[in-house]
Amino acid sequence: MFGVPIHKLIIHFPIALTILAAIYDSWGVYTKKPELHRTAYGLTLWAAAGALAAVGTGLQLAELIRLDKGAVTGHAGFAITTTIVIAAVAGLRYSAQAQDQKDYKVGWLVLEIIALGLIVATAVTGHRL
Repeated sequence: MFGVPIHKLIIHFPIALTILAAIYDSWGVYTKKPELHRTAYGLTLWAAAGALAAVGTGLQLAELIRLDKGAVTGHAGFAITTTIVIAAVAGLRYSAQAQDQKDYKVGWLVLEIIALGLIVATAVTGHRL
């Protein structure tokens, strides 16, 4: 699109949404306000969808422009792992929502923080490409 690979247009959405979801969940745990967790739930679902799109377009881009395989492997490995973690959090939260479980599990916040660490690793290895 306009000479810019679609991957570079998509990647910022799951990053920002995951950061916002972790902020809202942290704030919700701190203030004990459940409505903040509901907001973070929606952000997490969209972050997972965006991460799947970002990984798919990134793998296509890596094949098209034939970058150094070692650099791409590290970046793609972190990106795929991040996507799995974000999708797992989204799936767990969706399942809890579907079963009308109102309690918030702090383990979800821990997984979101792990995903944020993986996002940083993905970004650092992506800038080397």
